[in-house]
Amino acid sequence: MADGRADVADVADVADGAGWVVLGAGGHARSVVDVLERLGREVVAVTGAVAEGETPWHVEVLADDREAFELVRARGLHAVVAIGANAARSGLVHDLLTAGLSVPPVVAATATVSPRAVLGAGTVVLEHAHVGPASRLGDAVVVNTAAVVEHDCRVGAGAHVAPGATLLGGASVGSGTLVGSGARILPLVGVGAGATIGAGAVVTGHVPEGRTVVGVPAVTRGAGGPL
Repeated sequence: MADGRADVADVADVADGAGWVVLGAGGHARSVVDVLERLGREVVAVTGAVAEGETPWHVEVLADDREAFELVRARGLHAVVAIGANAARSGLVHDLLTAGLSVPPVVAATATVSPRAVLGAGTVVLEHAHVGPASRLGDAVVVNTAAVVEHDCRVGAGAHVAPGATLLGGASVGSGTLVGSGARILPLVGVGAGATIGAGAVVTGHVPEGRTVVGVPAVTRGAGGPL
């Protein structure tokens, strides 16, 4: 996994018996823990507060990220950041890598990832998702449940492709972008960094950096005109 990225062979090599620490304790963390346990991996601990009324965790809950870093280092564990907020997730993955800790990609048993795709460190591909050949995903990307990243796509670090969203062939998404649930980005269309694609939107043209677009076809929120 030179340069912080991994192909499918690297992902398979994570079956080395080392346990995992999951940074996060919210709903996304529950999904990631479920994926790891279905893969037969041991989840040693999660980090963060559990709100009153939430289902208790069945593993140790650490008070903060500092404890997680220390535990990963001391016991030679793997870490995964399971936080929905893009900037926070990306920042923690960066800090873990800077500290020399192990942050492999996580791919659910029911997901399909082409052997010719490249996954960044700490990227998570959840149940029934697909990543096609010649696609490259940066660090700390989330490809959520049943999302599709087709062939030759580019997904920047810290982006989130939400459940059921689709990037068609050759589409590109910048760092920190959110592609909302059920949205579709058409072939070869580019989306700038930090943009937000609304749930169910169909993106037919370039979306500038930081822009929020909604609708079918997608338009800038509040503008009503084409992209």
